[in-house]
Amino acid sequence: MSDDGGAVAVSEREDESGETRRPWYRRRPLRILSWAGTAGVLAYTLNRLFGLETGFFLVTTVAFAPYFVIAAIVGAGVQAAVRHWAAAAVTAAAAVALAIVMVPRVVADDQPAAGGVELTVMSVNLYVGNADFDHIMDLVEEYQPDLLSVQELTPGAPDAFTERGLDELMPYTILEPDDLAIGTGLYSRYPLERIETVGRDAIFYQIAAEIDMPEGTDVRFMAAHPAAPASPERIPLWEEDFEQLPRPDGGLPWVLAGDFNATLDHENMRELLDSGYVDAAEATGEGLDATWQPTEGYLSGLVKIPAVTLDHVIAQDGIEVLDWEVLDKDGSDHAPVVAHLRLP
Repeated sequence: MSDDGGAVAVSEREDESGETRRPWYRRRPLRILSWAGTAGVLAYTLNRLFGLETGFFLVTTVAFAPYFVIAAIVGAGVQAAVRHWAAAAVTAAAAVALAIVMVPRVVADDQPAAGGVELTVMSVNLYVGNADFDHIMDLVEEYQPDLLSVQELTPGAPDAFTERGLDELMPYTILEPDDLAIGTGLYSRYPLERIETVGRDAIFYQIAAEIDMPEGTDVRFMAAHPAAPASPERIPLWEEDFEQLPRPDGGLPWVLAGDFNATLDHENMRELLDSGYVDAAEATGEGLDATWQPTEGYLSGLVKIPAVTLDHVIAQDGIEVLDWEVLDKDGSDHAPVVAHLRLP
């Protein structure tokens, strides 16, 4: 449209009846949909930032926060493309706030100058005995862990490991095999004594022990496996299991390793770390490395649940984290993990 030879941009036009029409990108249904998306992003961000997750839906969805950051940025871009600037600004601000809390996971932390012996810790989840035992033994022989936490230890698993020589490499054990995902095992290169007062009331077996390390630098260790928040009925059990996990108490230092069924975005996991622990993956700047993804998907495997980080090694403050690695998995939905530590 022009006036006196000058061209001016207009945002509204008249149709043949003389009524004013808005451009398609300013029409009310599109704007309502855009604001609804922004409201969802804002609600998700506030839920994560303030640890508001309760109930099955919020507990499970907060695990995918890293992916949500990407989705929110894409959403803000779409809103900008349709010139919905106000909604785009709010969505982008929420995405940035959510991304900021992820930064510590990709930036290595300064480590304490520990002077004790080095300790290698490995964790494997057998996926109810479906994992490839030969593959696990290859990893044990390669990384030579001092302590091995085994989750979902089925009744036949200890014999399978014995046949492959694990008992010769790690002769000290506390094993509680059971059906389904309940069983747990702890293998050690050094003498150990079970701590009977910790981890006994969880839905899955959890094993705590004092490890008699060389040079007198003893340590307390737990093969951890809190309940999975896989249904609304399991959420209270999952929360109770986290409350029962050991906290630093001024005694021997603790190291916990296993399938925690929680990511660093879950409030109960963050509270556990705040009690005096450091996550080995986050400490080394590898905190976004995923460890779990279902082996099967939907629509004949074409659609899969995104991979997330459920397996952790957490060490009490004062223990130096030297290295962390997520290893290749074979037959399990969980990848084995290994951490190299130095005790105070």
